[in-house]
Amino acid sequence: MEKQTLAEKVGKNLKILIKKSKYKTQEKFATDGMKVDPVTVRRWIAYGIRDINTIYEISVTLEIEMNELFK
Repeated sequence: MEKQTLAEKVGKNLKILIKKSKYKTQEKFATDGMKVDPVTVRRWIAYGIRDINTIYEISVTLEIEMNELFK
């Protein structure tokens, strides 16, 4: 079994946190929240997020502490 990277963990947690958020869907989160193409959000979830600035922007958009994405 391969060990999950921190970036991949953030992506997996993002999927869960989007469902719990006011956006509810990846598409709404992408278009209304982050103002990015929904494909970008799907890539973040599938492959993880390595850029700390992106992780910060996601936490601001979801109105959560950044560390919630790393749990």
